[in-house]
Amino acid sequence: MPGTWFGLEIAKRGVMSHRTALDVTGHNIANANTEGYSRQEAVLKPTDPWTLPDLATKMLPGQLGTGVSVEEVRRIRDYYLDVQSRQSGSYEGYWEKRLDLAKRMETVFPEPDGRGLQAVLLNFFNDWQDVNNNPADPGVKKAVIESADELAGIFRQMHTQLSTIGEGIAVAAAGEDPPGYFRVVGGMMSFEADKINLITKRIADLSNTIIRLKQNGASPNDLLDQRDALLDELAKYGNIKTTISDGGQITVSFIDAGGSFDIVKMNNGQAEAGQVAVFKDNSADPHYHLLLDYDGTFDAADAKLDLTARAVYSPLLAGSGQGSLLGLEAARQDNAKLLKDLDDLALKLVELVNGGATDSPPGSGIEFFDASATGAADIKVKAGYLDIIGQNAINVARLRSTLITVGSVANTTFENFYQGIVAQVGANVDHYANMLENQQAIGSQIEALRQSVSGVSVDEELTRMIQFQYGYQASARMLALQDELLDYLINRIR
Repeated sequence: MPGTWFGLEIAKRGVMSHRTALDVTGHNIANANTEGYSRQEAVLKPTDPWTLPDLATKMLPGQLGTGVSVEEVRRIRDYYLDVQSRQSGSYEGYWEKRLDLAKRMETVFPEPDGRGLQAVLLNFFNDWQDVNNNPADPGVKKAVIESADELAGIFRQMHTQLSTIGEGIAVAAAGEDPPGYFRVVGGMMSFEADKINLITKRIADLSNTIIRLKQNGASPNDLLDQRDALLDELAKYGNIKTTISDGGQITVSFIDAGGSFDIVKMNNGQAEAGQVAVFKDNSADPHYHLLLDYDGTFDAADAKLDLTARAVYSPLLAGSGQGSLLGLEAARQDNAKLLKDLDDLALKLVELVNGGATDSPPGSGIEFFDASATGAADIKVKAGYLDIIGQNAINVARLRSTLITVGSVANTTFENFYQGIVAQVGANVDHYANMLENQQAIGSQIEALRQSVSGVSVDEELTRMIQFQYGYQASARMLALQDELLDYLINRIR
């Protein structure tokens, strides 16, 4: 049979358990507007009854309850929604980078006040027509030189602007380290890798604290929220996969269409963060790679994630088109394509104009444009006197409408080829903006679902607060009653 103090213990447990439940409710209300906070709840359960049936307890009508206890402070979280949200964030990070850099590229191709490349190119051909019409007028010949200088200057300026955008994405060091690779030491790719390393270090540190607390029986819910917030942030840089054990141990992997590698792994029961860096290989058509290091030395054999274009143009069909790093690589290739198109256009102009702009015999070394030009970066008018005659002038003027081949594009004109470049840049901006908007809408829907599970509703918490308040007051009243009964038993019975 239970002792005299049995009822007092039941009441005490009720007071303590409801006090804990009120504390948890207050913590929820205090963090109702805290980003990344997950609602918590005190899980109450009956304590073990008095007592198991045996010979000494036959006189009892049955098992007597012994009160209540808080089994755990549970963190309300849906792992599936976390995975969905991180995948959405990864796609969003990809399209954000592509759109941001596409907008920068678009600014290189304006037509301000009729002085953009297209307008100046048309003026250039028109000036040649004027030379054909007035071959003896030195003024029109001077106008040709001036328009050619302006045209070459715009080519060089646009090349510089696009090159600056490319350098803003990635700047590789001069030396090969490891062999066959140039480490990216500047630009957004390097900055992104540094941020990944910072996040993974914080995840590893938090995980080690979480593991120790769980080993001691604690529920480190707020630390788990912090770690999940870091995982959400990390997912914006690449497609990640997380594996979490009941003991708080975590493995975080970057995955792509070709495989995966662990950037946070467990080693002898402790979380360990690897260091990543971006490298460019030394091939003729350079590819960018993300290399992983755990021992302080990057090794080409550690190259796991290939940031090539094998899937970046169809990211929703293949898993590798996710994260801002791959968005940067895709944008770098967009920029490289624009540079090549600009170079092809400039070289074709030099080739065809020099073939008909002067009366110099072949091999004389006199050209209108400097024939040593390698592209838009160094196109310029040849220094010195040029005897422009009518037949040469009409040949150049006709180039405006002549069908030519520029790069891989056949049967085009100078004007149409350039218009195609501008149209593609504008189409890219529109496409990337639409993809980002769609992905943000998907992300908002997933986040709304996640908040419906993990978010704090102040109204619901106030309802629980009143519920636990009544439970606390009733247990306290029971405690007072037990005190009165014991006082009567001890002090008043004579």
